[in-house]
Amino acid sequence: MKFSRVFLISGILLASISLTCAAKGGKVYTWTDSKGVVHYGEHPPKDVQAKLVKTRTGYSEPTPTPSTTAQATPQQGVTTAVDTASLKDAERCNKAQENLNILNSGAPVRTSNEKGERVIMSEEEKDKQRNIFQLIVNQAC
Repeated sequence: MKFSRVFLISGILLASISLTCAAKGGKVYTWTDSKGVVHYGEHPPKDVQAKLVKTRTGYSEPTPTPSTTAQATPQQGVTTAVDTASLKDAERCNKAQENLNILNSGAPVRTSNEKGERVIMSEEEKDKQRNIFQLIVNQAC
């Protein structure tokens, strides 16, 4: 009884590890066969045109923080009504306003440094972030 339970748990762990490794780094292709059935796999058949599927792993590269000078001068002052309207985003506006309220509250604000350690923002860092969020509010609201 104990042996079968250990064997079952070992099998489940082995299967989950192998599935995780396969999903982590492999490419996935999709193609349709002559009967119209859609297939997915790591290796497409040679005689069929296949498309590479963009898979998501749950990890993404961090988005670089925009510099304040780049946002302050929008392309030599050439701004049309369409450009201004396309920047309006209620969700982005609300989030930027929330962040400004947090920064202006006077409470300590925690962030992650280059090493991934949790640290409290200095007043200088808060000022930089305030400027960035104020620019976003000006654009998106």
